[in-house]
Amino acid sequence: MILIAAAVAVAVAAADPTPTPLPDPCGSINTLVTRPTISTSACTVRPHHVLVENGWSNTITTGSGAGAATSFTQTFIHFGTWDPRLEFAVTPPSWNRSNAGGSVVEGASDANFGAKYELGYDAKAVWGANVQVSVPSGDAAFTAGAPQYTANLDWTYAMNPVYSLAGTMSLNSLAGFDTNGELRRFDAFDPAIVLSGALSPSSQAFAEYGYFSRSGPDTGAKTIIDVGLVRVLTPNSQADVEFGFTPEPVAGQKQHYIGVGFSFMN
Repeated sequence: MILIAAAVAVAVAAADPTPTPLPDPCGSINTLVTRPTISTSACTVRPHHVLVENGWSNTITTGSGAGAATSFTQTFIHFGTWDPRLEFAVTPPSWNRSNAGGSVVEGASDANFGAKYELGYDAKAVWGANVQVSVPSGDAAFTAGAPQYTANLDWTYAMNPVYSLAGTMSLNSLAGFDTNGELRRFDAFDPAIVLSGALSPSSQAFAEYGYFSRSGPDTGAKTIIDVGLVRVLTPNSQADVEFGFTPEPVAGQKQHYIGVGFSFMN
C-alpha cells in the first residue's frame, strides 16, 4: 500500500507540476531607459529605485529657415512606487538655443509629468502603457503654449538572444503656434518601431523608424529614422550616442541631429 500511495503521489506531481516563475525581464538598466529612441520602454522602475536620464542633442535644419538648435540636459526622472508595475515620471525643462533663420534665441522648454504601468510579460515579450501631460511652463520660443496630452501603448519582443523588436503606438492631443502666430490644437498618431541587436553582453546597436501624422498645427506628416549605440557601463549606469534624420522635407525643411546621453539608477 505504501508503494502504491507513493506511485500515485509521483503521478499526480508529474501531471500537475508547479510552474517555474519567469525571470523578471525588467531587471537591468537597459530595459528601463527610454532614451535615445522615439519609442518608450515597456518596463517600469522597481520599488525603492529612481532612474535619471540625461542627454544633449544638436539639430541642423536645412532649407527654409535653416539653422541649428541645441538642447540639454533633457533630463527624464523615473520614480519606482509601492507597485513594481507602476512608475511615476517627471521631465524638468531643458535649456535650448536656436539660431534658425539667423536669429539667436535661448530659453527653457515645457515640463512634463507622467505615469507608466507594466501590463504584463511572458518568456519573450513585455507590454505596458503610459500617459503624459505637458504643462506650458517654458519660455516663449520653446513652449507649446497650452497643455499637451499623450497616451502610449508600449511593447518589446525578444526574437532570439541577439535581436529584439520594440515599439510604441502614441495618441496625442498637441498644441502649437501656426505661421500666423495663432495658438492652435491638433491631434497626432505617432507610431515607432525599433530593431536592436546585441554586439556584446554590455553593448547594443539599434535602428528605428518613427512616423508623426502631424508635425505642427499647419504642417503635415513627418518621418524620422535614427540609429545609435547603447552601452551599459555598470549595473546602474549606461551611455548612448545616436544620429537621426528626416528623409523627406517638411514645410520646405529637412533635419538631421546627433545626440549623446548618460543615465544612472540608484
